[in-house]
Amino acid sequence: MESSKLGSWLQITGAIGIIASLILVALQIRDSNRIASGQMFSVSIDSAIALNTSQLGETPNESMVRVLYEPDSATLEDLYVADRIYDAIFRILVRIHVFDELELYGTEAVDPEGFVSVHYHVFACPYGLAWLESALDQFPPHSRDVPMYKSLTLLQRLAKSSPANARMDKRRERMRVIISELLSEGR
Repeated sequence: MESSKLGSWLQITGAIGIIASLILVALQIRDSNRIASGQMFSVSIDSAIALNTSQLGETPNESMVRVLYEPDSATLEDLYVADRIYDAIFRILVRIHVFDELELYGTEAVDPEGFVSVHYHVFACPYGLAWLESALDQFPPHSRDVPMYKSLTLLQRLAKSSPANARMDKRRERMRVIISELLSEGR
């Protein structure tokens, strides 16, 4: 009788082990699918960004200088370059949100707010603000709580609060002060 109880317990323990193994395999499959989906999505984002950057022309820096600091002199071509850059930044932000939702970044090494706080300055001009307004208009009214919408509104708020011209004027003034200080030290 004693050996039959032991045999029953061993069978129950074995069955529990098999179930635990199946659960672990299911979790690994789910994680693998999540990672594969993220990689496929990332490749599609990279393709779109590559297409955008291939259309920037030979002097995208000059175009962005006009868009940011001399908006009245920006040409249609300059605005097209800005569009490509804005679209690339937008797609990167989408990727960050998707990866964040899929928990593929792990320790929040890259988060949407951090990305926005580093890149808002590119939108800190009339055309950038108009682009953001147009992007926000694409969201239906009931989606105001969507994380991407919140990121775009943060981007818009930061860009409005620190116009590119004002920031450039401050840096130019600081540069003049530093040059003056350096010249007076050299005498």
